Amino acid sequence: MNLVGLNWTIVINSDVVNLERIIVIILDYVGNGQETSQIVGHLIMPIFQGVNPSTADEQILDYKNVSSIRASSFDGSKKTKIIIHGYTHNGHRQWLQNMARAFLKKEDMNVIIVDWGHGAVPPYTEAAANTRVVGAQVAKLISVMVSADQSGIDKFHLIGHSLGAHVAGYAGERLTHLPRISGLDPADPYFQGTDIKVRLDPTDADFVDVIHTDGSSILSLGMGAAQQMGHVDFYPNGGSEQPGCPAGLLSKITQTVWHSVSQLDLLAGEGSVACSHERSYIYYTESILYSCPFMDIQNSKDEFSKGRCLYCDGGCSYMGYNADKSTSRGSMYLSTQAAAPYCNFHYQLNITANNSMDGKLTVVLQGSKGNTDAILLTPNEEVLSNGNTMTKFFTINKDIGNVTAVALRYDKTANLLLGWAYPNAWSLMGLSLLEAEKHRMDQFCAYGKSVQNHGATSFGMMGTC
Repeated sequence: MNLVGLNWTIVINSDVVNLERIIVIILDYVGNGQETSQIVGHLIMPIFQGVNPSTADEQILDYKNVSSIRASSFDGSKKTKIIIHGYTHNGHRQWLQNMARAFLKKEDMNVIIVDWGHGAVPPYTEAAANTRVVGAQVAKLISVMVSADQSGIDKFHLIGHSLGAHVAGYAGERLTHLPRISGLDPADPYFQGTDIKVRLDPTDADFVDVIHTDGSSILSLGMGAAQQMGHVDFYPNGGSEQPGCPAGLLSKITQTVWHSVSQLDLLAGEGSVACSHERSYIYYTESILYSCPFMDIQNSKDEFSKGRCLYCDGGCSYMGYNADKSTSRGSMYLSTQAAAPYCNFHYQLNITANNSMDGKLTVVLQGSKGNTDAILLTPNEEVLSNGNTMTKFFTINKDIGNVTAVALRYDKTANLLLGWAYPNAWSLMGLSLLEAEKHRMDQFCAYGKSVQNHGATSFGMMGTC
């Protein structure tokens, strides 16, 4: 299997000004599989201003010539992130640039984008076979950089999407003690259910974290593997169809055709059929800089969706960039929003009634950084009897800081046959709120206080009553 046009893009932050420097290092293969003698690239600076590279910027890097690598912009004393795209993509895709820039905003480091676009084209069978070749070359590049720049293997972290996740695995199995691989929705066909030598697995690095976002059946055009492949595997929204993406075969095909025809661009429909598959790298990129930690909990998917497992007790982890900050292992579950920002803050509200009520409840959380919108806790009218506690799980996608008060609105049932049995003033005995991301439970001043029908009452935190 011949592979043509394997490119490496190194993105490095400038120490002097807030600019990015990009070196495109192109490794070509001739027809018989033998590599050419040199790696040729261009230095582009600054990329934000769109300055075109010139011959004066050109660097000649020969991995057989150690001095050429030492003379490059690669800094072996810094961390190095290597991002690897998947099937049908190439190194110029915007998501790669977005992730690279997010890394550089996080801290000063080396970011390498592996562009194997010529080897990732259809047919899929050949692209899948090429992953082993690309993985071997990634491993070789790392070995040369470690040797040439006195860098350490402990500086490297590989992030691969789709087929790129398996590329990272092949690279990792050739290296000793690669610290980390992040697999972003590893490709399913020809990999799921195979031996660990064929696919990404926990032995490929000291720590392997995997995000599954499109693990539905291949008959539904699911592209990602649902199988656990890491030390910790994250399943946002169950790990298959993501919120805001078309669900099911018919919906995916219909939206793909519509977007392709309406925009007169065959690639325009890719976002529909691959929407859930692509969410993995979108979630990961958001996790690099966003204050929301993408917290998830080790439990069953059903238990998590019902909000029954928000207490960590050592079983919490963080999807994406901060996954290595936790010692949790196994399958982890979380929910996301349907649009950016995707990360959720998880809350559990416990309300104990002093008298019975029947109706709908709405809550607004008031925080040190702002308030939430009104959140309907009971889409359908519910009955809460005297002395009983109602527990409601909900999420928001913005950081409101520390919750300082909880405002409840009560709308009594409009049923003429039942409404007379319930008072217009609903009295409470207790009110508590669990903020899962902060591992914090707060009590609020609700004892003996009431909420009037069609009215709202704000309850301050205990100690401020």
